[in-house]
Amino acid sequence: MPRPSVHRVVHRVSAKIAALLYTVVRHPTAEELPRLGIRFARLAGTAAFSRVVGAIDGCHVRVKPPAEDAACYFNRKLFHSIQLQAICDDQCKFLDVFVGYTGSVHDARVLRNSPIYYEQSYPPPGYCILGDGGYPCLSQSAL
Repeated sequence: MPRPSVHRVVHRVSAKIAALLYTVVRHPTAEELPRLGIRFARLAGTAAFSRVVGAIDGCHVRVKPPAEDAACYFNRKLFHSIQLQAICDDQCKFLDVFVGYTGSVHDARVLRNSPIYYEQSYPPPGYCILGDGGYPCLSQSAL
C-alpha cells in the first residue's frame, strides 16, 4: 500500500476514534457511584472497598522515537514509548484516559500533570481510586 494512503487512512481512523472518545470514556454519574463501589467491594470480597470507584495505571505504547530527544522516550522496560494513563471501572471500562508523556517519565509525574489531578475532577469527595506502588497515596484534598 502506498505510504500516502496509509497516512490518510491512519489520520481518518484516528479522527473517528477521537470523535467518539467522550461518548465512550466518561466519569460515572453521581447515581452510578454507589453501584460502582458495591461492584468493587464484591470483586474484592470485602465491604472495605465499597468507596472505590476506579483503578488507575499506566502503560507504555511502543513508538519510533524522534531523532531529537530519543532518550526521553526510552523507558525502564528498555524500549521507546509514550505513556497512556487510564482509570477503569470493575468491568475494565475506561473512565478516564491521559496520553502523551514520554516513556522515561514516572507514573506519579504523569498523574500530577494530568487533568484528573490538577482539575480534581475524579474521584468525587468520599470516594477513592486504587493504584499500584507507582502512584502516591493522596487524600482528596491533595488531589
